[in-house]
Amino acid sequence: MSDEKNVNSADSADKPAEQVPAPKPAASSQGAAGSGEQVSAALSRAEQKAAKAKAKVDAKLEKARAKEAQLRAKADAKNAAREQKSLEAEQESAAKAEAKAQKKNASPAPAKPGAAPAPAVEPATAGSAKTGQSDQGSKAEAEEKSGPSGNSQPNATTAAAGAPEAKPEAKDQPAQAAQQNSAVAHPAHKSTDPAAPAVPAAAHEPKAAHKAEPELAATPEKQKPAESSKDAAADSPTAKAAEDAGTAAASPSTEAASKEPAPIAKEPENAKAAKRRRKLEKIRAAEAAKEGQAQQAQATDAGIASESSAGSVNARRKKLDKARAAASKDAATASTRKKTGAVLLSLAAVLAASAAVGAGSVVAPKAAEKTLPAAVTNLPAGDASSVCAPTPKLLKGVDGTDPQFAAGGKEISSNLRSIAVSDLAKRIPGSSFAKLDGTSERPLTERIAEAQALEARGSDDDGQTGRTSKVSTVNGVDDTQVYSLQPLGGLASEGSALRSYQAKDGDLAGLATGTCQAPASTWRFTGLQTSTGSTSVMNLANPTHTTAQVSLRLRGPEGLIDTPTLQSIVLAPGESRALVLGGYAQDMDSVSAEVTSLGGKITASVQQAALRGLTPSGVDLVAANASASNTQVIPGVWIDEKSNSDALSKDDGTLVPQLHVSATGSSGAGYKVKVLGKDGEVAASFDDNLAVSSNATDVQSLKQLAGGYYTIVVESDAPVTAAVRMVRGSDPKDSSDTAWAASSNVLAGTQAMPLSANGTGKFALAAVDSDSTVEATVVGKNGKLNKVKKLAINAGSSIVFDPKTVADDAQAVIFSTDANTYIGQLTLGSERSIAWAAMPQANAGRDGIVVNIGG
Repeated sequence: MSDEKNVNSADSADKPAEQVPAPKPAASSQGAAGSGEQVSAALSRAEQKAAKAKAKVDAKLEKARAKEAQLRAKADAKNAAREQKSLEAEQESAAKAEAKAQKKNASPAPAKPGAAPAPAVEPATAGSAKTGQSDQGSKAEAEEKSGPSGNSQPNATTAAAGAPEAKPEAKDQPAQAAQQNSAVAHPAHKSTDPAAPAVPAAAHEPKAAHKAEPELAATPEKQKPAESSKDAAADSPTAKAAEDAGTAAASPSTEAASKEPAPIAKEPENAKAAKRRRKLEKIRAAEAAKEGQAQQAQATDAGIASESSAGSVNARRKKLDKARAAASKDAATASTRKKTGAVLLSLAAVLAASAAVGAGSVVAPKAAEKTLPAAVTNLPAGDASSVCAPTPKLLKGVDGTDPQFAAGGKEISSNLRSIAVSDLAKRIPGSSFAKLDGTSERPLTERIAEAQALEARGSDDDGQTGRTSKVSTVNGVDDTQVYSLQPLGGLASEGSALRSYQAKDGDLAGLATGTCQAPASTWRFTGLQTSTGSTSVMNLANPTHTTAQVSLRLRGPEGLIDTPTLQSIVLAPGESRALVLGGYAQDMDSVSAEVTSLGGKITASVQQAALRGLTPSGVDLVAANASASNTQVIPGVWIDEKSNSDALSKDDGTLVPQLHVSATGSSGAGYKVKVLGKDGEVAASFDDNLAVSSNATDVQSLKQLAGGYYTIVVESDAPVTAAVRMVRGSDPKDSSDTAWAASSNVLAGTQAMPLSANGTGKFALAAVDSDSTVEATVVGKNGKLNKVKKLAINAGSSIVFDPKTVADDAQAVIFSTDANTYIGQLTLGSERSIAWAAMPQANAGRDGIVVNIGG
């Protein structure tokens, strides 16, 4: 049955008085005055898409039908096998019964008419009755599987089974016709369309009549059961038809058995023929039952397909008509300038309808999942902690790690200086020094009660707004110390600490300063030396409550240095460790180190010292570098007068200022050097193609620069780190000093930095890419804040700020920047001492954790 026939039947059933016209492009062109051709083209394309969608739906329906037909064929094969087995069993039982009857009737005396047929006919009648019951049972089972919509075709083949051989057997036709009527009496299907059941029945009648014998198809016995079956199918009284079929099936067989038993008994040769005819009838009845079941399933599928196809086609036509109407209306009412927009809107409507046609139904869109951004929950700030490096000490009995230290001289001055800045209510936060494990605490300022410290106040009790500070200097503390600063109002307070060291005699004669650093997971150092007479000791400290697993990577002039024993150093909470780098990288003029911690955050610092024979050649606390990047800025580089530098390096060419660059990647790096002074970039001659090998270090001399303060900028095509070694001295026979200026980060926000308690400290400030403005507030000895001094720095220049020009008793400076300034503190002592310290980063205002909401 074609889909076109189903469409026509469905349309006539749903709308008997209404004819649905076929869609024509001309109808849409009449509605669109100015853009008829465009709308017509759009509608034609939509119709083509609808046709394609319909073809896809039909193809899917055909596939479903083919699959169902395969399933039905499998079920029919199983049923046929079961029926065949039952028929064979019945045939065997009938043959046994007939054999027994023949043995009993095998006497020489002739049989009397009417008396002998009973034993012979009785088994056959019983077998036929059983066969009828089996056929009815198999038909009932097939009807249950196919559903109430099955439709059975009259079996004409069974009625014509033995007609040419014996006319008495023709009287069995009413029984078979009654059985067929009982099968047809079931309702065709529960469809609301009254025309649907008649189509399959009419379609299958010629096929059944073609299989029947010619002479039997024309007899009145054949025509009457067919008519009665059609009437029964139209009226659909299932119970009554079944009862009539049972009665009709029982009475003719009884009459046939009672009226003509004599020929079977008198003529034994006809018994075998009758037996063969009965077997043949049973086989044909089984085949006819299977064919009837297949026809019922086809009729059911055809009815369902006609209903679904008709309903879907009607829905598609309605949607397409609505789309055409909307397109015509938009095209007709749109203005001349908005014709294009109207056509696009109409086309969108048509495409939407086509999409609905292709899908077969309108599917509700899936609700969009709401994704909320991850919120950062701010936690109240805790105490700001920073670790101060221990006082430089002379190594004694060095054997790799855990060295023994001894005093480097008799005249040594080592101290810690700190500053704590108040809030606007002039409340100074609590501060203290303590050992790494938290013991031996030294209070510097009184701690405010926690409840009061959490209050954010903008003025004091009298309503006055102002700021003050407290500068503390502690002497005689040589081991590692932790500086703690209390937060106020839930925010970290401003303040930091600095260690300074000065020795006038001994092997460690010289000046050294080091900023107390906050714990971090990664530390980098550049320019360490392990050559003859030089000693580099790395100090690691774990101030947290979590165990840290530390690993070190060392790079030298030739690349990475193999250090397997430095890959799993465990630091317990409150534990420190000293590592002599010369035990792993021997006799190298330039070494860079990268320290990484897993678990607890740590701090790292390097004590560097050198001897020229028996003459001290400097001591320093080497500061850590900024993160590896393509731009490294080193503020606060000091170059001695050329005459002093020439005299000091006359016998030793290494006693000159040097730039050390380290590549942190496997591809190496090409770089160039810029020197910034107070008036901008300073002319300097460096090779055009400076390069550093993979994971290696490189050294460039800065002896060509005139004496003064500078900022060195290294620009590279790959991430690098950089540092400058400064030298101070004039006579090779006397001691000299060295200091390392490391690449720095910009200062973002406000932070205070104390001046060194030894020597005279000055600050170098640099702006690289753009102009910068810095507010500098000098703090006196009594903690009083002086008037703010504004410092303007032009892009590409570097200036020097001396706090003594503001206050003779300057102890610290508070800097506020616009996140574009690099700051470093350079300290000069006697004629032969120099030191450098990095500007500490601003304390974090709040610690935050990411909280997922609705995720």
